[in-house]
Amino acid sequence: MKVAMVTGSSKGIGRAIAKKLNKEGFDVVITYFQDQVAGDKVFKEINKKGLLVKLDSGNEDSVKAAVKDFSKKYDHLDVLVISGMEDRPKGFLKTSLADWNYVINNKLTGTFLVAQNFYPFLKKSQKATIILNTSSVDERPVIGAIAYSAASGGVTNLMKSLALELAPLGIRVNAIAPGTTRTDNWKGFGLEDDEMWKRFARENPMKRVCTPEDLGDLVSYLISDEAKYINGNIIYADGGNRHR
Repeated sequence: MKVAMVTGSSKGIGRAIAKKLNKEGFDVVITYFQDQVAGDKVFKEINKKGLLVKLDSGNEDSVKAAVKDFSKKYDHLDVLVISGMEDRPKGFLKTSLADWNYVINNKLTGTFLVAQNFYPFLKKSQKATIILNTSSVDERPVIGAIAYSAASGGVTNLMKSLALELAPLGIRVNAIAPGTTRTDNWKGFGLEDDEMWKRFARENPMKRVCTPEDLGDLVSYLISDEAKYINGNIIYADGGNRHR
């Protein structure tokens, strides 16, 4: 039995990754935080082949509760994909300490907590893989999203540290860095603005924006035997846009 867990998989990028892994024969653990309806929907889309778990990745008690739920059904974990977060995009002068703590806790601390608490199951796999979803802003920070840029940079360096420490134990760790992707994270920031998205596409070297399915395909490759010597790398899925 191949088991994968994708955090933040009730929507967007996480959902696409979960569906891709399900098609490849994995039992997939779907997680949601606030929107159980969305979580139920994805769980049905993968024919309930897996598990549906509530998870607030930045809350240690919630992570430990998810571990307990997981252990009732599975004794090992082959693939852990840590994705999904809510941002509070503000600039340096307008970011409050509460905003900063929320984003850093949600993305960086949550990534650490999930990886550490599910490690005992990963080490029982024959060839475990961890994929962290960071962002292209770790290389080119975005004005108006200071906490998210800092958190993404932290996740990238966490990935590098984990890759060094866990490789001798048989666990590979890599990161994916999506370019601009049309998901619910853009609610309130132009999600429904078709003209804005057409402009993003025109400005991209490949003349389109990244899709959640692009990320599902990328994760599929990184966990495959074809990528068995890839460890500690960030793979950008942005059509080359960061080089503009």
